[in-house]
Amino acid sequence: MMMPARSDALVRLLGCRALFLQGDPLVHDRWTWLRRHLRPGESRTLDAGCGNGAFTIYAASIGNRVVGLSFDKANNRKAAARAAILGIDNAAFEECDLRKLDAMRERLGVFDQVVCLETIEHIRDDRKLARDIAALLRPGGRLLLTTPCRTCKPLRGDKLSTHEDGGHVRWGYTHVEMRALLKAAGLKTIVEEYLNGIVSQQLTNFMRGAGGIFPAVGWAAVLPLRPLQTFDRLVTSTFGATYFSIAVVAEKAV
Repeated sequence: MMMPARSDALVRLLGCRALFLQGDPLVHDRWTWLRRHLRPGESRTLDAGCGNGAFTIYAASIGNRVVGLSFDKANNRKAAARAAILGIDNAAFEECDLRKLDAMRERLGVFDQVVCLETIEHIRDDRKLARDIAALLRPGGRLLLTTPCRTCKPLRGDKLSTHEDGGHVRWGYTHVEMRALLKAAGLKTIVEEYLNGIVSQQLTNFMRGAGGIFPAVGWAAVLPLRPLQTFDRLVTSTFGATYFSIAVVAEKAV
């Protein structure tokens, strides 16, 4: 990751796209997937587990009225500041423990879309989270979710946590497992895909290794290699490698 001042400068220079260059290569892959499935226009959208706010800001940039939820106050402040840099006023950021999302239901209202990217694997009671998200969707509303694939090798530095301390409480899911989880919450899966092939995984491992004590060093080292992601699906298919994440779109019945 870059220093905040440099990050903001890149946002001013490149606009919204800069937000997806600031993270690891896997983040950029998720953005390209989201661009294909997120409905533009006046849709009301919730970003459940919004992290640094990049996906919240992107959704707002295509016309959505967006609420981003994160337990990290500092991240929320930075995200709001970057939205302001981009002149985006239709994105709001709120502090929220997703384990207690149901307590915010009345205040949040209902949404046309919920985005939940690389989050559910951090929550022990994943069934409750799925139900809470479904309750926030209006009939016909859609959930766009990504999470690690259970059969993929963990990335460098990833560890399994025995309690909810921000780390993974499970390695991930298969499509079959996620489909059943969402069905139990009242959501029908309509799209199942894979993201983050072997090229993106290895670039991310290299970034983490080169970063060491100073993450900005790893980010700079990987930057000129990012165009290799263009060949990610070809290389992954050729070598029969496992994708890092599953991606699903699920819909609430009308």
